[in-house]
Amino acid sequence: MARQTVLYTVMEKEMQDYEVVRLCLEGRTEHFETLVDRYQKLVYSLAWSYLKDAQLAEDAAQEAFAKAYKHLASYNPAFRFSTWIARITANTCTDFLRKRKEFCPIEDAFEVTDPEGTPEQHVIGRETKDRLEGLINRLDPKYRQPLMLYHLAGMKYEEIAEYLKVPMSIVKNRIFRARKMLRQAMED
Repeated sequence: MARQTVLYTVMEKEMQDYEVVRLCLEGRTEHFETLVDRYQKLVYSLAWSYLKDAQLAEDAAQEAFAKAYKHLASYNPAFRFSTWIARITANTCTDFLRKRKEFCPIEDAFEVTDPEGTPEQHVIGRETKDRLEGLINRLDPKYRQPLMLYHLAGMKYEEIAEYLKVPMSIVKNRIFRARKMLRQAMED
């Protein structure tokens, strides 16, 4: 029995996301844990970037996975599962923030510090990162949101366009402008 379980686990790791979803939809719901294992870091880090609170981020991540499970039949295998779960997570966090009536901050959008650097480099990197975070938070939401989805969630332009329901040219333009505004602000 143990050998069969190990073999089964290895097979799950090799399965594509849409295959795991199909198994879940066929009533073999224990396979959903495979998707949770694959995407829990993405979901939590995205939730944390929105909410800036470890406990809230955990709650939002759990709720996002619960919503994903509940609406698994609506997943379209033509798109990446990571995009779908990131969209659910972003919506869940937005709901959390609406309930708390807070603004959506972002953290760790760009990695500035070198883990092998000197202590001075770490301090400068942290200060730069803090400054960049503050500047990102001041961006108009129409620029901040695609920037976060691109850099933090790792979504492609096409996926962001689909999520935001705007043409891809607008997504590219907004990310370009957001970067330009940040670069100018950092230089000032």
